[in-house]
Amino acid sequence: MKKQLVIALSLLLAPLTHAAIPKKLNAFSEGDRLVYTKLVEAYRKNQRAEVINQRRLLEKNYPQSVHLDNAYYLNAMLDFQEGRMADAVRGFGVVRERFPKSNKRPAAMLAMAMSYQKLGLRPQSVRVLNLIRKEYPGSPESVRAGMHLRMEKVNSVKR
Repeated sequence: MKKQLVIALSLLLAPLTHAAIPKKLNAFSEGDRLVYTKLVEAYRKNQRAEVINQRRLLEKNYPQSVHLDNAYYLNAMLDFQEGRMADAVRGFGVVRERFPKSNKRPAAMLAMAMSYQKLGLRPQSVRVLNLIRKEYPGSPESVRAGMHLRMEKVNSVKR
């Protein structure tokens, strides 16, 4: 009888024990969203130092933030737009390596290939473009990578 009562109580109370655990995604949604919003505003104003500060703040205070990949991507895009190709490659590389499931990963890889191209590093650019086509077939980035590869072939024949 006691055994049945304990089993019945444990079955009734089991859902309550799981309900008390906060969801990890929403544990700090307001704070990281605020930092990310400030980062986006700084990006729109081309304020590189502020973008870097907000990205670092986001990473330090919210290391599991869903916005962290976008923060690195925007930081790298600003570097790319300002002609800081080595910094851009480094930033796009972070998105590629640390965030393998990010929706920004194919775009970061394409921008990385373009950065390599601007640095005169054709073999690295071609390698990344081929990787995009392999990993993301049919995506807009894959189509653009294919176009860049065809242009590379045409340009290499002219040389």
